[in-house]
Amino acid sequence: MAFITKQGQVAGLAQWPQGVSLPGGRVLSQFPTTSFERFLLVTLIIILPLEEHIPAVAGLSSLFILFGVLGGYVLVNRATIFNKVLIHRVFLASYAFIGVSALLESLSPFTMYRDIFRFGQMIAGAILVASLCRDRLALRACLYGYIGLALWLSVVLFLTSYGTLSGMTAGNFDEASVIRHEVMQDSPVTGNFNGFAFMSVQGGIVALVFALAGGSPLRCRLFSVIAVFCLVASFLAMSRSAVAIGIVSCAAVLYAHGIRHGKALILVGLLGLIIYIVVPDTVWSRMTFSTEVREGKMEARADLYWKALQHLDDYMIIGVGAGNFWNKWGFDHGFASGSAFSIDVSGLHNTFLQVTINWGLPGLLALTVVIWQAYRCLPKRSGSDPLALGVLGIAVSLVLFLNFTHNYEDKLLSLGLGMLVASRYWIWPSGLVLPVKKHRSQGLHFRKDLHHPSGSSAL
Repeated sequence: MAFITKQGQVAGLAQWPQGVSLPGGRVLSQFPTTSFERFLLVTLIIILPLEEHIPAVAGLSSLFILFGVLGGYVLVNRATIFNKVLIHRVFLASYAFIGVSALLESLSPFTMYRDIFRFGQMIAGAILVASLCRDRLALRACLYGYIGLALWLSVVLFLTSYGTLSGMTAGNFDEASVIRHEVMQDSPVTGNFNGFAFMSVQGGIVALVFALAGGSPLRCRLFSVIAVFCLVASFLAMSRSAVAIGIVSCAAVLYAHGIRHGKALILVGLLGLIIYIVVPDTVWSRMTFSTEVREGKMEARADLYWKALQHLDDYMIIGVGAGNFWNKWGFDHGFASGSAFSIDVSGLHNTFLQVTINWGLPGLLALTVVIWQAYRCLPKRSGSDPLALGVLGIAVSLVLFLNFTHNYEDKLLSLGLGMLVASRYWIWPSGLVLPVKKHRSQGLHFRKDLHHPSGSSAL
């Protein structure tokens, strides 16, 4: 029998294999992370929305430089690890997607490889994150980074919009959208409000996970307050997609944790009640979606979806090409919008539709394979471990996010995909998360997922 003492020491494991995760955040690993690596990961997450506010250097954005620092550090100090992660099945599928899309793009009359190149950069970022996030300490640091990011963004959203929204009323979606535009003008942080809302949602989900995980009453209350604060703030951006993502992601986390737990149901019930009471009425006026034609036009997003459906035969087989879509085909088929002085093609606000228009069913199939391989990295029985449950919440939110954006090269995907690969490659290589059991009389922690090298069970 092998066991783990209260101090986290492992008895009877002199010949145990590397890479076994232990209770209390300890890991038997050949490649434990350093404080500096965890600092890099947390910094990368927390400053994500500030890219436009930090001056560029030689035309390079701050985040591009930070990713460059990560890349240099990994290649110099963790080359072996980098080579291992480089051929993970998720990234192999990503390389295939790049190859398929590039081949089909070469058939377009207006070739443009910008989006493919950015997707490649996103995958490179995910590889770096997966190379750095090698143990529970690093994964926990990343999840705390999401909470830190959501907290400061939520403060900005509250200070910028809560007072204004509370003092105004809107009778319908259009009026609420005008108010939202006015609020955005006053924001001290430049960027996409939908993106800000989504980041607040992700932090709120992680905080909810830690609140559900238990521990001391003070810890539970603290994370509960953070979850409420961040999720309420996400509503203040008046983003329908963020609200939908938050609801579904929280439901997924609750289901994985176990809806039979009365504490979880009470916590989520209180969360919903507080949100309903605190969120200004103006916000609810924008939480609608309609396909009705009013004053000769549909709602913008519904109109884009309808036009994509109408022209299905034009792009279903091999697509029209990304360059063609943004430069000619999109104009010719009604996807352009703007004023008489500036008319631009609008993206589809849906990754799956956008990829299908760009590169047809082959491109969509290649992207689906990437998502499927990422899905296979999700730890099973994640409800027994708060870190695994946090990874699940982030992964679910990102899959839902793809349904509301055509920016499939977003840096948020680098972080989430990298953490997902890392969790499966380094922390739960078997893919299964088993609970830690404590022997009451001896104070020892037992793990069902620990096996002796000889093949016999550790238990």
